[in-house]
Amino acid sequence: MALLQHELQHVLEFASGELTVRGYLLSPRNWRYDYEIAGTSVWRRFGAEQRARMAEDLWRAEHGLMAADVDALRRLIPWA
Repeated sequence: MALLQHELQHVLEFASGELTVRGYLLSPRNWRYDYEIAGTSVWRRFGAEQRARMAEDLWRAEHGLMAADVDALRRLIPWA
């Protein structure tokens, strides 16, 4: 289910036009998975894989499958 959440984040961004295949391929920042959340973090400044990983991590954390700052993820992810 966590992987599904990850992939659904990509579907959401493609469906809404926030992300395109061309945009994904031309921007290497979209290829990184690791992320760090700071007090000044902004959702749109993260790459596509980082945003999808955060959606995945939120699901895992909410279901007790990993330790993560759920509140920070919820504040950062627009739909959470």
